[in-house]
Amino acid sequence: MARSERRFQGKISADYELVMRGIPHLSAIDEQLVNAIRAYTPAVPAPRLNVLEIGCGSGRATTRFLSSRPDIKLVAIDNEPEMLAQAEQSLRDEIKQHKLELVQRDALAYLQSVGDGCLDIVASVMALHNFERSYRSRVLREIHRVLKPGGLFINGDKYPPDDPTEFYRILPLHLAPFFDTLGPAGRADLLKEVVLHELADLAPDRVMKEGECMRQAVEIGFSGCEFTGRRNFDAVFRGYVNQKA
Repeated sequence: MARSERRFQGKISADYELVMRGIPHLSAIDEQLVNAIRAYTPAVPAPRLNVLEIGCGSGRATTRFLSSRPDIKLVAIDNEPEMLAQAEQSLRDEIKQHKLELVQRDALAYLQSVGDGCLDIVASVMALHNFERSYRSRVLREIHRVLKPGGLFINGDKYPPDDPTEFYRILPLHLAPFFDTLGPAGRADLLKEVVLHELADLAPDRVMKEGECMRQAVEIGFSGCEFTGRRNFDAVFRGYVNQKA
């Protein structure tokens, strides 16, 4: 796969904020990432904390990252122009103040343009699960390469359990909030698209199962890997690049 797919066109893109209400614990996931960024101490002190956000979408989490600390310099990328247009509209001031750069680009292509050990933190919320497995593997290796020694990769995303019994126990709990949100809103059309999208996320060529992802992260070279804050399928993963001796 040469590039990431554009999976947020049409109704999901146009009504993204409404769709996100179907993840009632999303704010808690955001808060974990914000706290991690706020608490991060670089191995070598510098005037700017260089952070990359992958899959910024409409800029919902971007806004919170920017408010996490005054020294942050954030580049936020996404390959969907409709989503970036929403982000640009809501984050005009931050762009003018040079705190934020929005980039429309494929994730892997952007990472490949970044030098070794240039970034302090790579963060993402509900984006990497959209990538096919082989593509995502390449993205993760590039994330490890571009992080400085001691750098942090943190991702709030869908990490379903490996155990099939537990997987199918949680699946209806994962989908129910979308019905609770979009049904009363009279958006059966959007609900259909969201459910199909969610099920596609769990297909064998795309799903990010927890145990497999942990093993892959360790194999790539991340250390201190852990999952926290699990809610149904969703959890926050963090891993660090080892500091050089």
